[in-house]
Amino acid sequence: PFTDVPEGAWYYDAVKTVVEAGLMKGVSDTDFAPNGILNRAMFWTLLARAGGIDTDGGETWYYKAQAWAVENGVSDGADAMGALTREQLVTMLWRLNGEPVVNYLITTPDANQISPWALEAMKWAASTGLIEGDENGNLTPTATCTRAQAATFLVRYLTTE
Repeated sequence: PFTDVPEGAWYYDAVKTVVEAGLMKGVSDTDFAPNGILNRAMFWTLLARAGGIDTDGGETWYYKAQAWAVENGVSDGADAMGALTREQLVTMLWRLNGEPVVNYLITTPDANQISPWALEAMKWAASTGLIEGDENGNLTPTATCTRAQAATFLVRYLTTE
């Protein structure tokens, strides 16, 4: 139902899936803002909802999700409104998945841009197909994650568990 999510867009199916599942909402009745920046609070909320947590109520719109993320070791709960990078998002999913260690070599052109603290999470995500390279083969680990990318990551995560 979103005017900014055209059929045929690379993220169409993922957005449709997360919206129909009640995990994400539009920024209005007609706009999803697929290229909008995702912040930490938004992602905590997505993960909490995917885990069956009722995120409504609390001191802030994200209070219950933030508490869930901290309690489950997904995040330290800091910088709720901070923009989330791709490697930060992947690290939260990796933690949620029990921090699996994989023997995988990332050979993308930008592999050297992965932060040391995110390397194991990125190896896991790349080895499972959770994160893929762009048209140039780059994982762009430090790039800010968009709402469309978050929807895609979450659908891939939930369907590969």
